[in-house]
Amino acid sequence: MTALNFEITVKCPETDEPAGETRGTVMIGEKECAKISIEGSNSQVIKFDVDLEDADHTLVVRHDYTPDPQSALVIDKIVMDEIDIGVLAYSGTYTPIYPEPWYSDEVAAGRKPKVTLGNGEDGSACMFMGWEGRYELKFSTPLYEWLLENI
Repeated sequence: MTALNFEITVKCPETDEPAGETRGTVMIGEKECAKISIEGSNSQVIKFDVDLEDADHTLVVRHDYTPDPQSALVIDKIVMDEIDIGVLAYSGTYTPIYPEPWYSDEVAAGRKPKVTLGNGEDGSACMFMGWEGRYELKFSTPLYEWLLENI
């Protein structure tokens, strides 16, 4: 069993209109670890500890709701066990939930949006959740072995 501490910084970019509360959830697998609640264009630092078996795991940041369609939920930084994982966070994937009728209009126009963004192929795009959806980063414990394999 490995005890890990997490510190995840999320923010909402500034918009022309005052934005309400953006909400989300941080999970390890399907276990809820923390809630996200950001008013307007502020940021939030989410800290939690979790005990994990030595195995493969998935860090999930869900973007559940944004009242302003011009806003987004941005993952600014992920720190695991006091180590800023930096660009390793770009190897995650973002799976947006595209709204209708926008999605159908894009498909009809021949511009089908990607199902997922990331996997190290789209730069930092997986960290910018413009639509509601989920960011997932696969990692394993012991953490230091995973870090050495992926640096």
